[in-house]
Amino acid sequence: MSDAHYWHLPRLIIAWALAAVIGVLVTVLVPPEGRFPWLALAVGVATLVTFALQLGTAQREGFITRTSFSVAGSVVVIAVIDVVSLLIG
Repeated sequence: MSDAHYWHLPRLIIAWALAAVIGVLVTVLVPPEGRFPWLALAVGVATLVTFALQLGTAQREGFITRTSFSVAGSVVVIAVIDVVSLLIG
């Protein structure tokens, strides 16, 4: 089994891209003082999407590793977007 198949890279990228889109939407639409609860919700949505994407692979090997890596990546993506928005604005 190849490494790309094992990690299901397109599914990881989809989850991170969705986290980026949600993070940007929260940054643009929500004022800074009310942003934290919305960012927490964004992480929750990204986590649920990650579970759905990883369960869709129907591959048991590496599920926990793929899921945790994807969720951690989503959190990092959203955090970076928020930090950048705080530095810019």
